Amino acid sequence: MKKLLLLPISALILIAVAGCGGGAPADTNDSNLNGAPAEILGELADMIQTDAPATFDSAITADNCKGLGLTSEEFDKYVSDAVLSTAAISTFAHEVALFSAKDPASALEIKKLIAANYDSNKWICVFPEKSCVTDSGNYVLLAVGRSEYIDALTAAFSELAGTTGEIDVFFSGPAGGVSPGGPGGLLLPG
Repeated sequence: MKKLLLLPISALILIAVAGCGGGAPADTNDSNLNGAPAEILGELADMIQTDAPATFDSAITADNCKGLGLTSEEFDKYVSDAVLSTAAISTFAHEVALFSAKDPASALEIKKLIAANYDSNKWICVFPEKSCVTDSGNYVLLAVGRSEYIDALTAAFSELAGTTGEIDVFFSGPAGGVSPGGPGGLLLPG
């Protein structure tokens, strides 16, 4: 009798276990973003209510991507399109770049490379308050500048995308973006 009861119970357990597995894992970063990086960057700028320095936009290519943490080979391998918005006056540590990657796996690789290789100390006499990178689907956002602006920008990116990966803050500079030692970071004898 016990053996007869065990058979249907075993079958139910087998069906239940089989129903739990299988299938590909769900993509946890389905992005609403679509279009050219320059267009999306324009939408983001329109969403932000915080002041930003005057900027100019330029295309990022394999020839000029090194300052953003990627080699030309990495750019060619992972990037489909990219745009850079940078401060028109170099006394402001401010850069925003949006990359359209070839696929979500490439976007994660771009994000990792930027976080590891971007030089937040490349300006003379000034530093960004915050440097971070985040992703959504095939897109990667690099944001460098004043904390208030960067926080507003990443919030707008998340809102526009519908979802984002983790925001990787890879540099935190002095408040106000000025070296603690004054211009040039020089500590003068006192």
